[in-house]
Amino acid sequence: MKDLVGKLIIAPPKVRGTFWQKTAVFITEHHNKGSVGLALNKASSMSVKEFAMQHGFELDVDGHVHVGGPVNVKAFTMLHSAGWRCDNTMRINDHFSLSSSPNMLAQLAMGNRPAQWRLFVGLSGWTVGQLENEINGNPPYDHNMSWLVANPDPSLVFDFDSKEQSTESIERSSSDFARSILV
Repeated sequence: MKDLVGKLIIAPPKVRGTFWQKTAVFITEHHNKGSVGLALNKASSMSVKEFAMQHGFELDVDGHVHVGGPVNVKAFTMLHSAGWRCDNTMRINDHFSLSSSPNMLAQLAMGNRPAQWRLFVGLSGWTVGQLENEINGNPPYDHNMSWLVANPDPSLVFDFDSKEQSTESIERSSSDFARSILV
């Protein structure tokens, strides 16, 4: 099983008319029970301020809560820079961590914030072997619709949004692929 944790998968341009169109997904878990990730570039219409207010906190920051995927839409998580922690933080690698805790909003409201972060509701999930089969285009999945894979850095994950993130991710994937065949 190829380790995909901390990788970015990007829907190819041929994917259209679904949630996955122009989507970049950050993989947070990949193991013998399946895979989990967060769609990075699907901002919801709800601002972070509104979301915090609905949960009883005042949080004066810009930005929107993102839709991490169509699974478990009530799940609330935060992907952030690795230097910050709360009582339920999972370190992904040297650059990224994932937190999910009822006290996250309280910490953010008190000014205890990661250097870089993005809030999500929902997540993306795959059964055992499904993601690898989708990436490789193994039947029943179409190779022309296979996910592209890239090595993200904090800038790619936190500084882009929407179509720009998809475009930058595709460019990163093609650069990573070129380097892999030239080495």
